[in-house]
Amino acid sequence: MTTFAPHRSTVESFVDIVHGSADKDALAGVLADNVVLYSPLDNEPLTGFDAVVFAIQTVHGTSAKLIYSEVFSGETHHAIAFRLDIGDTGVDGMDYILLDDDGKISEITIFWRPLPSGVELQAKLAPGLGMQPWELRTNGE
Repeated sequence: MTTFAPHRSTVESFVDIVHGSADKDALAGVLADNVVLYSPLDNEPLTGFDAVVFAIQTVHGTSAKLIYSEVFSGETHHAIAFRLDIGDTGVDGMDYILLDDDGKISEITIFWRPLPSGVELQAKLAPGLGMQPWELRTNGE
């Protein structure tokens, strides 16, 4: 018999909140205080509620078009497929989500592709997040 990770409703609420206004109080209902965000934006994860909410709200405030299309549930984790467009740059991606024993999101790992668009998108978001913009180097450069 297949079992599924509990608290799928938390993940569905997260999608609704991010599709809405990304309100900090609403996010407090679904994110753990010690939530960790692993993203393709930086080598180091963002740790803690305030840092993760700041990142979510920064992306939300960049005139980004973020569309979550499907929630997947497995035995221990959930995942959400998405499309993120900022201006003429877009990526397809997946948020891989772990929930704590209280049913709050404790860890989010973001994957996206293709690499050239991901690097371009990171460069657009980096200044607002206080990060160094990346540069894609090819052909041995």
